[in-house]
Amino acid sequence: MSVLDSLPDRPLTDAELASFNRSDALEIAVDVADREGAGEGAIVGLLLATEDWVKGIVYDHDGWRVAETVPLGEGENERYEGMQTCESAVRAALD
Repeated sequence: MSVLDSLPDRPLTDAELASFNRSDALEIAVDVADREGAGEGAIVGLLLATEDWVKGIVYDHDGWRVAETVPLGEGENERYEGMQTCESAVRAALD
């Protein structure tokens, strides 16, 4: 099952984001973009990370989609740089 298949057909709630952080499948799940009109506490842009990749994911009128994926290797700063890249992609996709 893909990451997108596990998401509801609506913005995430804070509780759902918290459950991703407790998941064994993900190492990091963080809200990176709030959009006006999405509703109080609605999460429409997030970063998800495993030990192998970071993905920037956005929710818009077409549903959830991947804005950017950065594969991770052995480099010391790869996760940090991957998260920055994906965050920028999420913010650009929602502008």
